[in-house]
Amino acid sequence: MENVGIHMTSILSQFNAEDIAACTAGVLAGGPADLHFSGASIDSRTLCTGDLFFAIRGPNQDGHKFIPNALSAGARGVVAESGYVQPEDFPPKCALVKVADTHQALKDSAAAVRRRWQGTVVGITGSMGKTTAKEFAAQMMQSACGVYRTPGNYNNLYGLPLAIFGLTSSESIGIFEMGMSAPGEIAQMCRIAEPAIGIITNVAPVHLEFFNSLEEIAHAKAELAEALPAEGTLIYNRDILLVRKIADKFGGNKISFGFSVGADIQADQIEILGPEKTRFRLSCGGESAVVSIPLPGAHFVMNILPAVALGRLYSLTAEQIAENLRHIRQSSMRGRVIHFKEGFSIIDDSYNSNPEALKKMIEVLSRLPSFERRILVAGEMLELGPDSASLHRECGVFAVKAGIDSVIGVRGAAQEIVRAAQNEGMTDKQARFFQDAEEASAFLQKDIRKGDLVLIKGSRGVRMETLIESLKSNFEFPET
Repeated sequence: MENVGIHMTSILSQFNAEDIAACTAGVLAGGPADLHFSGASIDSRTLCTGDLFFAIRGPNQDGHKFIPNALSAGARGVVAESGYVQPEDFPPKCALVKVADTHQALKDSAAAVRRRWQGTVVGITGSMGKTTAKEFAAQMMQSACGVYRTPGNYNNLYGLPLAIFGLTSSESIGIFEMGMSAPGEIAQMCRIAEPAIGIITNVAPVHLEFFNSLEEIAHAKAELAEALPAEGTLIYNRDILLVRKIADKFGGNKISFGFSVGADIQADQIEILGPEKTRFRLSCGGESAVVSIPLPGAHFVMNILPAVALGRLYSLTAEQIAENLRHIRQSSMRGRVIHFKEGFSIIDDSYNSNPEALKKMIEVLSRLPSFERRILVAGEMLELGPDSASLHRECGVFAVKAGIDSVIGVRGAAQEIVRAAQNEGMTDKQARFFQDAEEASAFLQKDIRKGDLVLIKGSRGVRMETLIESLKSNFEFPET
């Protein structure tokens, strides 16, 4: 996990060593009881002076081995398992809290911080679009109140507690991503974060390596709705049947969004006008207006709708919502368009990939006007289970039918994308496969030319972001 320390004046800083021992059912085995901490970390490499270090025993590494590194980096406290033997040179002014399970202690400490914080938590889950929806929701609400959101994609049972440690008294809304790879994980996160508002973006064939069906994925996502209080609010995607079924079982306040007729927050008449503009009609509360966002594609519109729903819940006016939409911005590696002075453009969507997300981005690639060639560079999609090959092939067929001019597959099962494209009529010069991102990058640098629009879609597990880095190193950007 990247940069897992959260460093700011936070609610966590109100807790001393004795408080940490109490909320984790641990024992203060050394150091002053009144010692306070400026942040928390589970990675000695990114730990900052004054942090509380949780020595997590994970599947690949044992954090107890890195306690000396954490102390050298300036840790003010250490949470270790009860069997940890304190060495003679352990700093006397550093707190040592011994617990039965350090990961559980991490979660218990975060839960204690959350209980002391007075704001409202918004939990976001879904098979795709969580980070984008989170960013849009935060940007929507910043004009109305203090907003905190999950840093990066801290959305698992390690990242969520660390994200909660960043809460401060200046914020009244906290927006947290909740991902999962097994049943029960979202329920655990909800016990820690205690959300009053839940957003479910979608259910799609992601993590099929860990689940047998979409229905099982939906049941796991439903844990967010089930955890909301009776007076809570569920914001949900009406277009997805499995999500609609989750909402049907929720007895509290509900706000639906989508492209379909009947959604409380509805978008239609969507037009992609260019790499930095999509226009659509937004309807809610019996009113409608034509609005625009500085981003390309219907999938961005869909991810904006829960932000609109949240804004309406907090009584933002239609004018405030429209103004906020005009200034909405996307995170790096999640669909941002980069223009190069040499006359070509890149859609950088290299952070992650799954079949549904890839198809949506292919639609964007095919519909953006004023380009001569449209090139898809698709990395292998991970965690798709036994249907991986067929799901990759579907995307290859989809690309050809969408009118894409060239397809480049990178690593492993991405070869099935290329094969499917060739079976649909592409030549071996139009559809190529490379074993890794480095080979694909070398080819792309030689092949790319003025008038090209290139979608680079993939996961960091395939290192697709290195293609972006190499293009930035060898060509001039951005165009001014």
